[in-house]
Amino acid sequence: MERTRQAVAPAHQGQGLGRALLKHRLNVLETDEDFDGLVYAGAVTSHPASQRNLVARGFAPFSLHKGFQGGFFGPENESEIIMLYTDSIEYEERTVYVPERYRHLVERTLAQASLDLLGRSISLTEGVTYPHPDPNSLLTDLAHDREFLWEVTAAGTTSWAETEAEILTALREQRTHMMVPIDANAPELGSLYGALEADGFTPAGFIPDWLTREGEKRDAFVFQHPPDDEPTVIDVIDEVKALIEVLGIDYRVVAEHERHWSLEI
Repeated sequence: MERTRQAVAPAHQGQGLGRALLKHRLNVLETDEDFDGLVYAGAVTSHPASQRNLVARGFAPFSLHKGFQGGFFGPENESEIIMLYTDSIEYEERTVYVPERYRHLVERTLAQASLDLLGRSISLTEGVTYPHPDPNSLLTDLAHDREFLWEVTAAGTTSWAETEAEILTALREQRTHMMVPIDANAPELGSLYGALEADGFTPAGFIPDWLTREGEKRDAFVFQHPPDDEPTVIDVIDEVKALIEVLGIDYRVVAEHERHWSLEI
């Protein structure tokens, strides 16, 4: 997995340098025989020109994280869009397991990358009875690779009950953004959607190929829990506004600009 991050000094913006840098980086990756993974960029919501640049180069917005990015562009936390280079997503026949209420989100996400949903089929989890989670029936792996990232997958040594307790403890003790990607290709994890919602998590998006387990790519349905959910003004292009709408996030139009929107979420 490769993350692109770039910035152009204010005095040199508007000259196409950002587009040239991004094009060069993608060309390097496409000729690198050792690279075989997802390419993504974290686009902050105060730079709509950067969002347009990424979309023009084949990136698309897949998830929105409110108050996610801190300390990079300034002292205040920034909201961020995770944008994927669609050519880097694998076409593979696999099943995505989600509740009925999220089917439209998964379909919209896959459709913007491929007309045939990248080979994925969607199976709804409503009405399915799962065994009571215990170390022998449902095992999850909780990764603390980054402070805000907790990966929940159907493999490992930690039971969901213990995982949920750890998440709740972190919610009480840490003032940090928490991002929980669920392995959406594991049917036994279907019961986690309701559990995270009950703990105050909200959907951030669906990201194909986001997780890797034992060399196998896995799709992720991502939840988030911002530490401070006060109203925030963000600047987004039409494609990101469409993502916000499919996520069901309430927003108010603050201003409509020539090429982007200012929204309060």
